[in-house]
Amino acid sequence: MSGFRSAASSFSSDLRPQVNSPWDTPVATPRESPATTPGGSPILRGVDGKRLPKPDDIKMILSDVDGTLFTDKHELHPVTRDAIRFLRETRPEMPIIPVTGKQLPSCGDLVQQCGIEEWPMGCMHGAIIYDNKRNIDQSMHLDPHFVRDLSRLMRQHNKSTFLYVEDWNAMVTKEENGTKDWEQVARGFDPAVRDERETDFMQRVLKGKETIYKAFLPMDEEVVPQFIELIEKSFPKASFKITRALPYIIEVVAEGVDKSAALAFFSAKYGIKPENIATFGDGENDVGMFQASGYSVAMGNGMAKPKSVAKYQTSSNNDGGVGQWLNRVFRPEYVSEPDAGLSVEHLKALDEQLGQTQSPLAAGAYP
Repeated sequence: MSGFRSAASSFSSDLRPQVNSPWDTPVATPRESPATTPGGSPILRGVDGKRLPKPDDIKMILSDVDGTLFTDKHELHPVTRDAIRFLRETRPEMPIIPVTGKQLPSCGDLVQQCGIEEWPMGCMHGAIIYDNKRNIDQSMHLDPHFVRDLSRLMRQHNKSTFLYVEDWNAMVTKEENGTKDWEQVARGFDPAVRDERETDFMQRVLKGKETIYKAFLPMDEEVVPQFIELIEKSFPKASFKITRALPYIIEVVAEGVDKSAALAFFSAKYGIKPENIATFGDGENDVGMFQASGYSVAMGNGMAKPKSVAKYQTSSNNDGGVGQWLNRVFRPEYVSEPDAGLSVEHLKALDEQLGQTQSPLAAGAYP
């Protein structure tokens, strides 16, 4: 596949950014490792200085999407895209599985860009697990009466509530005169939002005609702790779980839903031990799968809790941190020092300059 030829490929040198070129970026060169194993193999280390696993130690990859694979603009970072494409080409047997808070329709472009259509997915934090044909393999949903009462509570306190069915979500309450337009925030993560405030949607939920897999409650970050406490105190006997992917969002799922459960499911499905699974994430909802996996990697932009639990830390989502870590493990010859990520705009410009048939990373254009 031409997209993954080495820097010594037949591409003409005038297409490769040079120092003092308009890109003002040095060409990536093979990295000299300062240490070797007793057998003479280089010892790889991550951006946090920790020794990295050998390529064959990793048999499966599970990754969060928003804040991890996606930049803050909800785009797949080119460095990460390129690294995953390389793995699809060189290790096609390795499952690369998104486990995300997003709904399936919101992940279509990501799946296509990464070339991972043949692998299953975990959506809404694992509340729904899809097989590789996008049929539901297993699912867990919230109790309808709890959903109604939670929505009432949010309305009483003038907060927004978005209820997730399988492939769209219903806005049933909306914060008035808030500091942000939370409907637009919600659409940034999952665009299929419908205003159901004046409809019979809740009656359909209570009658079992609509199944709710997740409640999405965005609000100002400083009030999140008090609302978590309010929800827990208001429903002491209800069966649910509160999690957070971002500091300003409370997400409520059924008790038992966790990315660690999704990891266990995929581990059993493919016969791969958890210690051979690499996981990537940035939110508190990723802690479970971090604790269950052998190689957990927190994003530089991540929340404090996942950073404290993860075995490794990489660069931020806006710097292609997932791709940078994967490249250090699976093709360290393309890693240059320092390997701080370049802007997405810069990388897109490189894509255009080099053309769609040649990977900028493989051409040595950026780390």
